[in-house]
Amino acid sequence: MMVLLGLAITVIVILAVIAGRFLWQVRQQAAQNAEKQQALALKTAEQRVYLVESLQLIAGTVVNNDLNLSEATIRCKVLLDALLLPAEIRAPFEVLDEVYEHLQGFDTHEERKKLTSAERKAQDQSRIDIEGRYRQQLLGCFQQLVSFQPPA
Repeated sequence: MMVLLGLAITVIVILAVIAGRFLWQVRQQAAQNAEKQQALALKTAEQRVYLVESLQLIAGTVVNNDLNLSEATIRCKVLLDALLLPAEIRAPFEVLDEVYEHLQGFDTHEERKKLTSAERKAQDQSRIDIEGRYRQQLLGCFQQLVSFQPPA
């Protein structure tokens, strides 16, 4: 009987040690996960600040007439999309989406270099027409973006 009692106590102690080790591992893993979450949150916040500062900088160059409306529209639209803003905050900047859709078909980079002079001039004229049609709306939008601060 004493042998069985000793054996039972030994099994209980071994199981308790195993359970304690598993509990310690779970707590270690939880601490590591919390640390990773914190690092991810910090990185996300830093990226968000970078995106907002980039928006403000690009908008400022437009307001100062240092960047054309088409280029700024494309860049700011992409940056705003990356911020994943709620619709009500994104609404004042919808003109960027509209103009972006008009600019989608234009050739850029290597494809633009392949165009003939006449084709390039035609695309440039179309771009200028689009910029002219939306000029006031775009300038108002960029003016707002200069001081844009999305909610946290």
